Amino acid sequence: SVIKSELNWHIFEIDWQEDKIMFAVDGKVYFTFAPDDLTDSAKWPFNQDFHLILNIAVGGSWGGVQGVDAASFEGDGQNMELDWVRVYSR
Repeated sequence: SVIKSELNWHIFEIDWQEDKIMFAVDGKVYFTFAPDDLTDSAKWPFNQDFHLILNIAVGGSWGGVQGVDAASFEGDGQNMELDWVRVYSR
């Protein structure tokens, strides 16, 4: 997990390579997805163009059935602050 601090920014990385995808925070890889069969689109659907979506999903246990849980916005509420986003290819 990442410790929340209003004084520090973190670098979240997704390194999408031809045969694997690595996820890291502040330079430390915490998960690598590398299936054994890259030809099976059910296991590796990542050999096509994708869009980058930055989303702040509001959690809770309602699942949308009862609308948005207003308590999710109390106190500090929900926010996502970005300094920059960089996308590049090798």
